[in-house]
Amino acid sequence: MDPPDAAGRAGFERACRLPNTVHSEIAAALPLPTLPPTLGVLGGDDRDEPLAEPDRPDMIMHAADIARALANTDISYLGFTEADHVEADPSECSLLWREVLKHNPDAFNIKPRAPPPPAPASQGPLDDQEYHNRARDKHFEHLAPSLGKARKEHAFPPDEINSHREHLHNDLTPDAVASKKPKMRKKDIDNSASSSGPSIPNSQGVITNFRELVEDFCGKAEIPDNADGDDWLSIPLNDVKVLVNEITYVRSKEMLHVIPMDTLTSLLHVIDRQIRCSQGLSIDGKGNPDAEDTEHTVFSALESIHAALAIMTHRDMPKQLYREELIERIIDFSRHQIMDCMAASNPTFRALYKPAGNVANDDEDDVENGQASKKRRTASNLSARKSSANKVSASIYSAVQKLCLILGFLKELLTTVRLSDSCILQLAKTCFTTFLVDNMQLLQLKAIDVICTVFSSYTQHRTYVIDETLYLVRKLQFSKNAIRTYHLADDEQKQIQMITALLVHLVQFSANVPDSLKGTVNWSTIIDASVDSSYPINCHEAATEACCLFWTNVLQRFTAAKSQDMSEAKGIIENLVQDLLTVLNLPEYPAAAPILEVLCVLLLQNAGLNSKDTSARCFAIDLLGGIASRLKRDSVICSKEKIWILQELIDADNDGSKILKNKCCVCRGGRGINMACDSCGRCFHSDCMGTGSQENLQRDSVCPLCFCKQQLSVLQSYYELQNKENGKRTSTSNKKKSATPEEVTAVDIVQQILLNYLQEAGPQDDGNLFSRWFYLCMWYKEDLRSQEKIIYYLARLKSKEILRYSGNGLVLSRDWAKKICLALGQKNSFSRGFDKILALLLASLRENSPVIRAKALRAVSSIVEADPEVLGDKRVQSAVEGRFCDSAISVREAALELVGRHIASHPDVGLKYIEKVAERIKDTGVSVRKRAIKIIRDLCASNPNTDTTHAFVEIISRVNDEESSVQDLVCKTFYELWFDEPIGSHKHLVADGSSVPMEIAKKTEQIVDMLKKMPNHQPLITIIKRSLTLDFLPQSSKASGINSSMMSSLRKRCELICKRLLERILQVEEGADNEAKVHTLPYVLVLQAFCIVDPTLCTPVTDPSQFVVTLQPYLKNKVDSKSTAQLLESIIFVIDSVLPLIRKPPQTVVEELEQDLKQMIVRHSFLTVVHACIKCLSALSNAASRGPKLFEHLVSIFYKHLSGPNSDSQVLGRSLFCLGLLLRYGYKLMTASENQLDFPKILDLLKRRYLLKEDFSLKVRALQALGYILIAKPEFMLQKDILNLIEASLSSDVDYRLKMQGLQNLCEYLRDAESQLTAESTGKPAVQYAANGGSEVPVAAGAGDTNICGGIIQLYWNSILERCLDMNDQVRHAALKIVEIVLRQGLVHPITCVPHLISLETDPVEANSKLSHHLLMNMNEKYPSFFESRLGDGLQMSFRFFEAIVSNHNMAATNMKSNPIAFVKPGISRIYRLIRANRNSRNKFVHSIVRKFVSDGRSYPTIGFLVYCAEVLASLPFTCPDEPLYLVYDINRVIQIRAGAIESNLKNWTSLDQQQDMAGIPGYTGDVMHEPGGYSDQNVADICQRTLNNPCSTSGVDMGKLQGDCHEAIALQLLLKLKRHLKIVYSLTDARCQAFSPKDAPKSAEAFSKQNIPLNINNTNTSLPSCLQDVARVYQDFKTLLREDAMDYVMYTAATVQKKRPTPRSSSKVRKPVPVTRGRGGGGRGRGGGDDDGHDTDDDEWSGGPRMLDFGAQAVTGGRVTRQRVQV
Repeated sequence: MDPPDAAGRAGFERACRLPNTVHSEIAAALPLPTLPPTLGVLGGDDRDEPLAEPDRPDMIMHAADIARALANTDISYLGFTEADHVEADPSECSLLWREVLKHNPDAFNIKPRAPPPPAPASQGPLDDQEYHNRARDKHFEHLAPSLGKARKEHAFPPDEINSHREHLHNDLTPDAVASKKPKMRKKDIDNSASSSGPSIPNSQGVITNFRELVEDFCGKAEIPDNADGDDWLSIPLNDVKVLVNEITYVRSKEMLHVIPMDTLTSLLHVIDRQIRCSQGLSIDGKGNPDAEDTEHTVFSALESIHAALAIMTHRDMPKQLYREELIERIIDFSRHQIMDCMAASNPTFRALYKPAGNVANDDEDDVENGQASKKRRTASNLSARKSSANKVSASIYSAVQKLCLILGFLKELLTTVRLSDSCILQLAKTCFTTFLVDNMQLLQLKAIDVICTVFSSYTQHRTYVIDETLYLVRKLQFSKNAIRTYHLADDEQKQIQMITALLVHLVQFSANVPDSLKGTVNWSTIIDASVDSSYPINCHEAATEACCLFWTNVLQRFTAAKSQDMSEAKGIIENLVQDLLTVLNLPEYPAAAPILEVLCVLLLQNAGLNSKDTSARCFAIDLLGGIASRLKRDSVICSKEKIWILQELIDADNDGSKILKNKCCVCRGGRGINMACDSCGRCFHSDCMGTGSQENLQRDSVCPLCFCKQQLSVLQSYYELQNKENGKRTSTSNKKKSATPEEVTAVDIVQQILLNYLQEAGPQDDGNLFSRWFYLCMWYKEDLRSQEKIIYYLARLKSKEILRYSGNGLVLSRDWAKKICLALGQKNSFSRGFDKILALLLASLRENSPVIRAKALRAVSSIVEADPEVLGDKRVQSAVEGRFCDSAISVREAALELVGRHIASHPDVGLKYIEKVAERIKDTGVSVRKRAIKIIRDLCASNPNTDTTHAFVEIISRVNDEESSVQDLVCKTFYELWFDEPIGSHKHLVADGSSVPMEIAKKTEQIVDMLKKMPNHQPLITIIKRSLTLDFLPQSSKASGINSSMMSSLRKRCELICKRLLERILQVEEGADNEAKVHTLPYVLVLQAFCIVDPTLCTPVTDPSQFVVTLQPYLKNKVDSKSTAQLLESIIFVIDSVLPLIRKPPQTVVEELEQDLKQMIVRHSFLTVVHACIKCLSALSNAASRGPKLFEHLVSIFYKHLSGPNSDSQVLGRSLFCLGLLLRYGYKLMTASENQLDFPKILDLLKRRYLLKEDFSLKVRALQALGYILIAKPEFMLQKDILNLIEASLSSDVDYRLKMQGLQNLCEYLRDAESQLTAESTGKPAVQYAANGGSEVPVAAGAGDTNICGGIIQLYWNSILERCLDMNDQVRHAALKIVEIVLRQGLVHPITCVPHLISLETDPVEANSKLSHHLLMNMNEKYPSFFESRLGDGLQMSFRFFEAIVSNHNMAATNMKSNPIAFVKPGISRIYRLIRANRNSRNKFVHSIVRKFVSDGRSYPTIGFLVYCAEVLASLPFTCPDEPLYLVYDINRVIQIRAGAIESNLKNWTSLDQQQDMAGIPGYTGDVMHEPGGYSDQNVADICQRTLNNPCSTSGVDMGKLQGDCHEAIALQLLLKLKRHLKIVYSLTDARCQAFSPKDAPKSAEAFSKQNIPLNINNTNTSLPSCLQDVARVYQDFKTLLREDAMDYVMYTAATVQKKRPTPRSSSKVRKPVPVTRGRGGGGRGRGGGDDDGHDTDDDEWSGGPRMLDFGAQAVTGGRVTRQRVQV
C-alpha cells in the first residue's frame, strides 16, 4: 500500500510546471536544476514529506522525460567544473538512475560552460536570461563546489544519503565547519557509509549529529570577552549554508520535531542575532566601498531566515519556538530586502523608494554638463560599468531567488501558527508592493500565494486586503496594451494581468475549505467533519461579498472621477473585464464567472444603467454588451460543439444500446482505434482523447464516464449507508426519505470528471484545492437537495484519496476539459443572466439621450454578431424596429446596419424585418435611405423567391429622390434584379410553350406585381430608361466605355420581357371570367412603359407588326369603365408608338384600326381615350399614307356642332376638345391638302362665342382648344389679341380653373417644343418674331432664342412668375412646372426667378417647396453669383408670400395660424444649407439680412418684416461656432454705429415732451396703431402723414423724423434680443464674442452646443408712437436693452471703437417724471422713466454688473437661466 502522501507525490511533477512562466523563465529562478522530484531532489515545497521511492513503476515510466529534462537543463550558473564530477557505481544506484542513463548516457555529466553573449545595458534580475551562462562574482566562487555538491547530494537514492553527506562535509573549506568533536562525528559518518544495503540511518544518530552541528554553529556566534554586549559575530555564509542543508535533511526525515527544545531555542536565538546584525544593510550596494562584505552579511541573514522558517514550519513544533519578535524581525528584514531588490531592478521604483540616494549623485554631472555630456560619459564608461552592473545583477538575482523561497515558507507559517495582526499587515503590505514593478514575476507569484493565504486564514483582514488590491488597481497602467505577465496553463499561451490573477485567486480563496479537508482524508474523516449543511452556501456568499466590495469601490471611483481620471479608470476596468473574459470557462478559474456576475448586477443598477451620469451609463452599456456577446458566443459554441461526454450520457440515458463498440465515441471513426474502456467497451483514438503519447495507453483502464460514475456510485452508497445508520436515531419520515436510493445524475458525472481532471492535471497546491472547493460550493448552491447531501459533496472533493483502489482512468485532455467546463458554465447563474442583460440593453434603446441609444445599439450589435438568430427574438425585433424610427439619423442607420449585416447569411431573419426596412426607404436621412435599399437588394439576391413587392414599391418611389446618389442606387438595384443577366438563366424555358426563359418570366411577374401596387407607371419608365442607358454607373466605368456586348444583352432581355408581357396579355384575357374587371391592365401598362422608353423593343425583327396585330382586337371592347378606358388608352399608345416603325403595316389591320379609332373619337365617353385615338389616327395616316380626308371630315363635323345652334353644353365641350386636338395633330396633314383650313375663322369663333360665354365649363374647354391650336400655330401667340387673352387668363383676379388651363396650355406647348427639338434636327435658322407690346426679358448667356419658343415665353414670363406666388396650391405648382421647363431649356435668364424660388422654399405644400429647392440647388451649382445676389430680394418676397399665405382664408383651418413662422423655417434652413459650405457666401447672406434693420433715411421696412427677419436669423441651422459668432459680430457692428445716435435723438424727443408738459401744450392723443402679431405692414410714411394732418398735432414737431427714430430704435431692439437669444442658445460668452474676428480661420475643434429655445419677441413693443408721450416708452425700452447688453457692448467698443458712444447730458433742472406703460415686466424701474439726469447718472454709475434676461417662455421650456440686471 502506498504511503498516505503517495497520491500527492505522484502529481508533484505537474506542480513544477508553473502555468504562468515558460521554461526559460523558471529555470533561472529555481534554486536547483528543474529535475523531477522522483529522481531524488528535495523539492522546496515538500520539505515536510519523505522522499518517494524512485524504483516504483510509475517513476520508471518517466525515465525518458527525466533524460530529456536533464539534456535541456543548464546548470552553468552553479559554477561546476570537470573536477567536480562525481563518479557513481551503477550497481549501487537505483533502477531509475540506470534507466535514465539508457536514454541519455551524458545525463549526469557536467557540460562545458558556453561563452556568455553580450548583455544589454540594463536588465532586471528576472529578465536577465543570459545569467545562466555567466560566471558568478568572485566572492561566490568558493561557494560553488560546496553548493554544487550539496545539491548533488540529493540526487542519490535515500539509502546512500549518509555516505554522500560525508563527501559534503569533506569538500567544505577548513573554516566552514569547526566541530568540537570532529573525530567522533567522522567516525559516525564512516560507519554509516560502510554499512551495506539501503538501511535507514539510526534516528538517534541523526539527532545527535544535528545537535553537534548546532552546537558548533552557535559556538561561532559567541561574543568575545573583550567585546561589547551589543556586538555579535557574523557567522560565515558557508556555515549558514551547511546549517540549512542539515535542517533540510532532518526535516526530510520527519524528525525535526523530536529535536530537543533547548537546541532549537539556542539555534533560533543565534539566528535572531544574525538577522539583527544585518538590519539596515542593503543588497543594492551601488557606490558602497564595503559592498562585498555587506552582501555576505545580507546573504547570511537570508540563509538564517531560511533555516528559521524551515524549523518553524515543520509539523508538531513546540509553541515556544514561535516568538513574535523573531517573526516580526524576519518579516521586516524580508520586506526591506524585497524593496531593495525592486529598487535595483526598476529605475522608476528606485526614484520613488530612494529619491535622495545615489540616483541624484549619478545624474548631478549630467544636469550641469547637459545631455551631450551625459552621452559622452555613458559611452566612455560603458565598459567600466558593465562589470559593476553584472555584479549587482547577480547579487540581486540570487537574493530574489532566496526571497521567493522565504515567501513560500512564510505562506506555510501563516497556516502553521496564528500570527499577530501587525505581522499579518506588514507581510501583506510587503507582498502588495511587489506588484509595483513589472519584471519580478516569480516574486509576484509567491506574493499572490501569501496574500491569498492571509485572505483565507485571517478573515478579519479581508477588508484590508481588498483595500490594498483597490489601491493597487489605481496604480495600474490604463492603456489597452497593459502588461500581462501571468501566463495561463493553456496551449494558446495566453496571458492576463497579475492584478487580475490576484483578484481571481482572492475570490476563490474567500470560499474557505474546511480545515478537516485540507490534509489527507478518508471516509472516516468526512463523517467526523463537523461541517454545517449551510457552510458551502456561506462560502459562496463570502465570495460574492468580496466581489461586491471590490467592484463597488472600483465603480464609485469611476463615477466620482474627473474627465482624465475617468478615462484612466475606464481603461483599468476594461482591462480587468478583458482578462476575466479570457479566463472565463477555464477549469482552473471558476471564480471568473461570479466576479463578472457581480459586476453585471452592479452595472444593471445604480452604478450603471440607472446612474444619472450619462458617461457612466454609456460605459456600463459597453461593458454589458461585451460580456453579453461573450455569453452568447459561448452558448452558440456549446450548442454547435458535440461534446462526446454529454452526448454519450444522453444516449446512455435514452438507450444503452447506442454505445458504439467498434467506433471512436469522439469522432465516430472506425480506423486506428487504440484505446478502449474495460467497463463499458467504448472505443477511442488516442489523438481524439488528446493523449497521443503511448505512455497513457495503459491496460485495465476505463473511460472518464465509467470511472467517475463508479466513484460517485461508491460515494453514494457510502452516503446512503451512513444515512441508514443515522436513520435509526431519527423519525420515521426521515427513515423513508433515506431509504429511497438516488441514482447518480449525468450532471454529477460531468462535474466529477472536471474535478478529477483538476486533481490529476493541476498543481497539487492550495490553489488547486480551493478551485475544486469553489466549484463544489457553486454546484451545492444550485442543487435544491444539496443540504441533505452535505457529506456526499464533501467526499467528492477528495474522492481519489477516499477511493484509492478505484482503478485507472483514461487521462482526459485539456481541450476536452475546457469543453466540459464550457458546457457546465451554461447552467450557472451568470449564463442564465444573459436574458436580463439583453432585456435591459433593449430598454436602453428607448432612452432619451441619442448617445445612450447609439451605445445600446452597438452593444446589441455585438450580441447579434455572436448569434444572428437573436434578431429573430420578438423582443429584439421590436426594439430594433423601434430604432428604425429614432430621431437621430446615426441611430437609425446603425439599426439598419445591424440588420443588413446578416441578411445574406440569415434570410429567414431578414424577412421578419423587410416591411419595417422598406418603410425607411422614405427616411429623411440620405444614408438611411441608401442602407435600406441595399438591405432589400441583398435580401432579394440571397433569396430570389421572397415576396418583396411592397419593398420594391418603396424602393422605386425614390427614383426621383432629391439626392442623386439615391437615384443611382435605386436604378442600379433594379438593374441588378431585373436586367442584369445571371449565369445560366436561359437554360430553363417556360412550360407553356413559350420561348422565354423561366428566369425572365419570373422577373416579368415581379415587375407586374409591383406595378399593381403603384399609383402610376412613371417611376417604372424612369427605371427602364436609365437601365437602357446605364447612366447610373460610376464615372470611372463611363470613362472606360460601356461594353457593347453588355448593351446588346440588355436590349435582348428587354425584348424578351416585352414578348413575355404580350404572351401574358393573351393568356390572362383568355382565362378572365369577369369582363367588368380588367386583368390585363397591369401587363399592358408595363408594356406601355417599355414602349415609351424605346418603341423598337416592341417591333421584333422577325415580325415587326406582331404587337399591333395582337393588340388591335382589344380596341373593340365596349365596356364603359375607368379601367377599360385606361386599358384602351395604353393599347392605343403602344400602337401609336409602333406604327411609325413599321414599313408596310397590313392593310386589313390598318382599315380595322382606322374604323375603331373613328368610332371611339365620336362616341367614347372618356376624353383621355379620345385624345389617344386622335393622336394614333395621325400616326396611322402618316404610316399608311391614308391622307387628310378623315381628319378634314372630322373637323368639319365638330365645327358644324360648334357653329350651329346646338345648346347642349356636353356636346359643345366634347366638340371643342376634339376640334382642338384634330387641329393640333392633323395640322401638317391638312396643310398639304387642297382644302386649306381657315384658322382665323376658327379662332374667331372661339374668341367671340365660347371664351366669352357665361358657362364656365365651356369657357375652360374653349381655352383648352385654343391652347391645342396654338401648339400647332405658335406664332398666333405673338398677336396682340391672343396675348391679351392669355394674360387675362393668367391674371390674379380670375378663377383658378382658368389660371390652371392657361398655365397648362403653356406647359404643353413647351413640352411639345422640347420633344420636337429632341426628335428633329435643330439646324434650321431661327425665326425672329417681334414682341408687340411685350416687356423684354434678359436671356441667359449663350442661350439665345433658337426658335420662337424663347420669344413667346419672354412675353408671358412675368405673368408666370406672379402665378408662382398664387394663393392656390395647384396654380403655384403648375407655374413652377413651367419655370422648371424654361430653366431647363435656358429660355430666360435664371436670375429673374431667384426671388420667386426663394419664396416658394417656404411654401407649405411639400411638393412645391421640394421642386423649388431642387431648382435653386441646380442654379447655385451653375450660377452661384446670380443666386447670392438675389437672396435679399428673395427674403422680402418670401415675407410678402408669407403674409399672403397667413391671411389666406383657406389656411385658417390649419395650424398655421398658431405658429406661422414654423412653416418658414424649413425653407430658409434649406437655402442656408446651400451656401453654408462657403464661409464668404454664408457671411454675405447673414449680412444682407442684418442690413435690413438699418434704414437709409428715405424708406423704412415694415416692423413686421423686421420681426420676420429676426425669426429667420434665429432659425438658421448653424453647425459650427463660427456662424453664430459672425452674426453676433455683425449685430455688434450695427449697434456700435447706430445705437448712440438713436439713443441721443430719442432722449431729445423726450426732453421736448417734458417742455411741452411744462408749457401746458397738449400732445396728440389719437389711438396708437398696434400691429397685430407684429406682422402688420403699416408704413412709417403713412403714419407720419396722418400725424402731420391731425389738427391736434403740436406745431413745430417733425413727426416723420420722430417716428423714423423710433422705427430705428425698435429695429435695434430686435437685434439686441436676437443677439441675447443667440448667446443663450449657443452658450456664447462675452469673451468669445469679443475675441471673434471674421478674418481669423475657423477653429474646427472648438466646442459647439445648441439648446432648443425659441426666440421670444412677443413682449417687444413694435408700435410706432403717434405723439411725443409715446416716445418715452420706446426710449425706456431701448435704453433698458442697451444696459442689459452693456457688458458685451463695452467689450466690443473697447476693442473696435476709438470714439465713445455720445451720451448727451441735459441741464440740472428737475423735471416731472412721465408715467410710462411697460410692455414687459423686466423693463420697469423703481424711480420712473422720465428723469434724464437720473438716467445719465445710472448710465455712468453702472459698470456691467450682474444681468439676467427675462424670457416668459423659457421657464416653461427649461431653457438656460440667464442674467438680467438687478433692478434696485
